[in-house]
Amino acid sequence: MFEVAAALCAGLGATAAVLAATAPPPAADETGRPAWGHRLVRRWFAEEIALADGAGLSAGGAGGVIVLQVAAAIAGGSIAAVLTGLPVLFAAGAGGAVASVRGGLAARTRAIRVARQDAVIESVRMLRQLLETGATTVPAAIAILGERGPAPLRSEFRVIAATSVGRRQAWSSARKRIGEPLFDMLAAAVLIQGPGGGELAPLFADLEASVSGAHEVEREARALQVQARSAAAIIVSLPVVFLVVLSALRSPYLDAYHNATGQAFLLAMLAVMAGSYLWMRRLLLLPGLQRVRLADA
Repeated sequence: MFEVAAALCAGLGATAAVLAATAPPPAADETGRPAWGHRLVRRWFAEEIALADGAGLSAGGAGGVIVLQVAAAIAGGSIAAVLTGLPVLFAAGAGGAVASVRGGLAARTRAIRVARQDAVIESVRMLRQLLETGATTVPAAIAILGERGPAPLRSEFRVIAATSVGRRQAWSSARKRIGEPLFDMLAAAVLIQGPGGGELAPLFADLEASVSGAHEVEREARALQVQARSAAAIIVSLPVVFLVVLSALRSPYLDAYHNATGQAFLLAMLAVMAGSYLWMRRLLLLPGLQRVRLADA
């Protein structure tokens, strides 16, 4: 009976996902804006696109991320319901599986961003060293970075160095592709520099100190945030793990949850736990460094 209930839950979840992906957009309200449901779906899909893009996936990676999460939710929920004999734990298993997928993608995003930030710091350091010699100009130093600079940014510097007309627009395009505040600071320093080279070494020395300090502060804040989020996840998941262990041991303490009233109570408690976890994650949300606004005209 429990296997049938789990299969039904999986089927309903898959059907809901397909309907959400293929349903036509809701009509606009009186103000001409899309209905709140449509805005919510667009916001959710934008977050999925950002998650896929941050993890370095292809342009159509958002669809793959959604399919992966749906498959993980169905598999995790079915396993939880079958192993425990409590169909209501399908929701907990599905949520845990989706959180694992998103956590893996978020970890990959953080690794890519840290590598990009390290590349920016190394680029500023190389630029400062080249200008201190006084034997090269900023455009020539950018060309050298395109050849021997940090690998994550080498192609960007190569494109900028190859642009003779509209270099400001080239920097703007690079900033949009990289999306890193530290790179914005580098672009701002280069765009406001004069035609000379050697006398700009103190400017880029100060820029190196500023970029390194900002990167160090953000990295420490992110480490503290990861520790706090990990502690919150452990606290929330312990009751679910306890339920799984008791179910595997066929403990009589869970007999009260094998009826409709017990299942409803357990579902309500899981909802409270999920809401508390989301609230804790919201409290631990860090704004991060702000992007530098530049006039690209």
